[in-house]
Amino acid sequence: MKVTFGLSLALFASSVLAIQDYCNPHFKPIAEAGYELDLSRLNKEFVVTQKASTVPATRTTEIKINICDALPAPKENDVDDCPKGSYICRRIIYNKDGKDIVTEVQTISGDFDKEKKLVGNFKAPEDEEDLSNDGIVYTLELGGGKVGERAQSAQITLECDKSISREDEPKPPTVLSYTSNKLTLRWKTALACAVKPDEKKPDNGNDKKGDETPQPKEGMSGVGIFFTTVLVLLAIYFVGGAFYNFKMYNAQGLDLIPHRDFWFDLPYLIKDIFSHLVDTIMSHRRGSGGYVAV
Repeated sequence: MKVTFGLSLALFASSVLAIQDYCNPHFKPIAEAGYELDLSRLNKEFVVTQKASTVPATRTTEIKINICDALPAPKENDVDDCPKGSYICRRIIYNKDGKDIVTEVQTISGDFDKEKKLVGNFKAPEDEEDLSNDGIVYTLELGGGKVGERAQSAQITLECDKSISREDEPKPPTVLSYTSNKLTLRWKTALACAVKPDEKKPDNGNDKKGDETPQPKEGMSGVGIFFTTVLVLLAIYFVGGAFYNFKMYNAQGLDLIPHRDFWFDLPYLIKDIFSHLVDTIMSHRRGSGGYVAV
């Protein structure tokens, strides 16, 4: 048990240490500025694809990227994918007649040096006082990859975009170019908008979920309770009476109705009462007008 716990702890510690510093919560891009970034939600694999028609086949440029940690390890000896430890992998895939053929595999960035951990070069704008402003741009450079003997690198610009909600799932970056063994990407995200520790994170993207105050549920009024009680009692009366008549007298059809004669006479009774009330009112009106005989 102790061995298992120790092994789990060691694996957890190694995974935490492997994550780039700028992806840890409460990362301060400029120590003395007091602002913090939380890019931890970018610690996963994102895939960007670009398609082009190259008759008779279709060419797809696929870029897999995780700026925080290594991509999921491919199958052993998989020549159609970048090796274990890759951060950014670029592949050229041709599709013809429903079959995919990988023609190029380019490892742009990765952690392959056993003696030295890959460290991304994260740069914040030095001349900006408020790092929470919309449009603030951070620059990240990642290397470590090779294609043949040619060193590869990537430059990612992380731009604060307050039109996007922080609660939305992060979207992949946009590929700008790949020239001279350098891949350039732009990533517009609300996660690149820094905040101060003592300030509440802004709700970007006109996200008003946090402003909604739950309205108390209104209970049933007294009149509603009265009529509900009457309806329930009537239902019990009719169902119970019908069951009693069926059991005691083997009644069927209309004979199942409890006190049937009363309910059949009720409309006439109501009619007589209404007529009596009308006659009383009309006679009262006639008596109040005209002359009184002497």
